[in-house]
Amino acid sequence: MLPDKCRLAIEKYGMLSEGDSVIVGLSGGADSCALLYYLCSLREELSLRIVAVHVNHMIRGGEAERDAAFAETFCEKLKVEFRLYRRDIPAMAAQKGIGLEQCGREVRYAIFEEESKQCGGKIATAHTLSDSVETVLFHIIRGCAVNGLKGIPAVRGNIIRPLIGCERSDIEAYCAAHRIEYVTDSTNLTTDYARNKIRLQILPLMKEMNPSVVEAIGRLSECAAADDGFLCEAADRAAEDFLKYGRADILFASEPPVASRALMKICAARLPVTPEQKHIAAMCDSLRRGTGSVNLPGDNVFSVRNHTVVLKKKSEITKDCQAANNWNVEFVPGEIITPSGHKIISRIIEKNKYNELLSQNRKNEKNVYKNSLDCDRITRATFRFRREGDTFSPVGRKCTKSLKKLFNEEKIPTAIRGQLPLLESDGNIAWISGIGVSEPFRVNESTQKVLYIEE
Repeated sequence: MLPDKCRLAIEKYGMLSEGDSVIVGLSGGADSCALLYYLCSLREELSLRIVAVHVNHMIRGGEAERDAAFAETFCEKLKVEFRLYRRDIPAMAAQKGIGLEQCGREVRYAIFEEESKQCGGKIATAHTLSDSVETVLFHIIRGCAVNGLKGIPAVRGNIIRPLIGCERSDIEAYCAAHRIEYVTDSTNLTTDYARNKIRLQILPLMKEMNPSVVEAIGRLSECAAADDGFLCEAADRAAEDFLKYGRADILFASEPPVASRALMKICAARLPVTPEQKHIAAMCDSLRRGTGSVNLPGDNVFSVRNHTVVLKKKSEITKDCQAANNWNVEFVPGEIITPSGHKIISRIIEKNKYNELLSQNRKNEKNVYKNSLDCDRITRATFRFRREGDTFSPVGRKCTKSLKKLFNEEKIPTAIRGQLPLLESDGNIAWISGIGVSEPFRVNESTQKVLYIEE
C-alpha cells in the first residue's frame, strides 16, 4: 500500500519533520498528484506548509495549457498554495545546445530551488521505484560504473522523494482508491524517448522473466549505493592525500575503482571541466604503467612520470617550462625543490656504505644503480632543466643521444620533459631524473665516494 511505503521511506531517510515547508513539483500526472494528495494527508499531523509548483515547458501547446489549468484546479480542491511558471524550453535548449529533457530538468530544479529558498523548505518530487529502475536500466544501456546502478536517491540535499519505494501499480491503485484525477502527458505514450522505450518495451519483457524485477533491481540499487558510499569515502581520502602531497604512488596505492573516483574529484578540484569515462580509464592506465599523457577537454593535460602527476592547462605547462629555463642551482649535498615541486635529496657516501646500501636494497638494486654517481668526477655541478642541444650517454649503450631522442625512446610525456631535473657537471649531463646516471659518471671499481640521489 502506498501510504505504508511512503511512511517507511519518510521515517527511514528522515525526510520530514514537524513544521516543515514543502515545495511539491506538480506536473498533473498520476505520480505527482498522488504525492501531493498523500502529503496533504500529513499536513495536520506534521503541521506542514505545502506549496505546489507547476512548470509549463511550452512544448505541447494546448495540452500543456490544459495540464497547467488542471494542476491549479487540483490545488484549489486541496487548499494548497499554487505557483505557475512558463518557460520556453525549446528556445532555451537550442540556445544552450542541449536536449529538451535535460534543459527541462535543469529549469524545473532551478525553479524549485528558488521557491525553497524563499520559504526555507524542502523540495518533494514524485520519483518512484519504477522511475529509479528505469534510470538504472538507462545507465546500464549507456555503460556505467557502480554509481550508475544506484538509481534515483531517496534524499539529495534538500530534495526528498517520498514515493521512492512505490511502484507504478501502487500509484494507480492509490489514485483509484481515493478517486484522484490526473492528466496524461501524451509524450509518455510514444517510444520516441529512450526512457519511454525502457518503460513501454524493455521492462515488460523483463517482467515476463521475473514479475518482481522492479523490486529485484531496487535491491541491486540499495547494494550499489552502499558500495558506492564506501568507494566515495576511500576516493575522498586518496584525493585528499594527492592534493596534499602530489604523488601518484600515494594516490593510486588503492584499487582501480577508487583511483577512478579519486581522479574525478581531483579533476573537479583542479580543472573547470569534467573528464569523460574514457579519459578516466586512460589516466588510470597511465598510472598503472607509471608513465603516460592524456589530453583532456578544454586544452588540459594529465601526465605522470616517476610517481609525479601534472594536471593543468597546456598553456600553463608551456609558461612553467619557459619560466624554468633559467632555473640553475649550484650542487650542494642536501635537499632541493625544483620550480615544478620535484624534491631531490642528494648525499655523499663512502664506497663501503654504498655496498651496504646495495645489500639493503636487493629488490630495488636497479634504482640504486641508476641514481648513484662517481662523486670524484663531479666538478662545477649544477641542477637545472634541459636546454636546447643537451646530450646524454646512457649507461652501457656506447653512444650519445640528444635529450629529445632519448625522451622519445623512454616515452616520457612531452608535457613534463621540461620539468625533469638533471645534474650538469662541467658542461656534461651526469644524471637525469627518472633515467639515471650517464656512462662517464657511473660508479666503477675505482670509485672512492658515491653521490647518491633520492627522489
